[in-house]
Amino acid sequence: MDRFMNIKEKLLSLAREDEDIKAVVLIGSSTRDTVKADEYSDLDVVITTVKPEGWLYGDYPEKLGSVKISFVEPTLGGGRERRMLYDGSLDVDMIIFTPGQFEKAIREGVASWVMNRGYEIMYDAGGYSGLLEENISHELKPTDLSEPEFNNMVNDFLFHTIWASKKILRGELWTAKMCIDAYLKKYLLNMIEMYSVSKYHVDVWHDGRFLDRWAEKEILMDLEKCFAHYDRKDMVSALLSTLELFCRLASQTAEIKGYKYPEEAEEYTKVLLEKTK
Repeated sequence: MDRFMNIKEKLLSLAREDEDIKAVVLIGSSTRDTVKADEYSDLDVVITTVKPEGWLYGDYPEKLGSVKISFVEPTLGGGRERRMLYDGSLDVDMIIFTPGQFEKAIREGVASWVMNRGYEIMYDAGGYSGLLEENISHELKPTDLSEPEFNNMVNDFLFHTIWASKKILRGELWTAKMCIDAYLKKYLLNMIEMYSVSKYHVDVWHDGRFLDRWAEKEILMDLEKCFAHYDRKDMVSALLSTLELFCRLASQTAEIKGYKYPEEAEEYTKVLLEKTK
């Protein structure tokens, strides 16, 4: 049974009655052929309207049900997204575009980032179906890095590893932890993705989605040691484990791609980290 059926029916009815609404397109798990929606999934929808403010900050969403929690955040293509929890724990994410923003997002490839795994046009008064067919490719193309970009990322990671160690030594534990478990983990995820694509040609999704399904078991085991409690000793351990995993994957990825790996920078980083232990 579709938990969101009532909301979708009301949205379609509203779109047919409101000439300001130009398109309603479903995206996300409800439209995917793989890793389909389950009882924990939300409803992701793109609404194109000439009056976006009513959806973002007005009472339009209330016409679909009782909204319990709601907030707005920036999203792709210069648009904004209203995220809501309706009664019954039904979470709905609405990307709100003006017609110009939506067309630009489609033509420039921004929309493809969220639509290339599937989409469903519920309503199309703006004639977007042909434009979507022409520009949305279901071929998944993971982001790759050139050799200079790759080495820049490795050096950025190593620099901030040393930076985090200095914060630990100074006693700035909050700042150190945010670097270890946020900033450095962003690059660690990038490297896990690049390694996995280079070696196994797997679909790595985005933002770590379903990482436990596509990453090597050894990587998952190593990740258990990479996150820290709010404790100096544990932070040092997590920092060293994060460095070790990142460098192992980075050096193997460089070998696979034929890139020169900055071994001296890695060794220098490890020497400096000895002071942190």
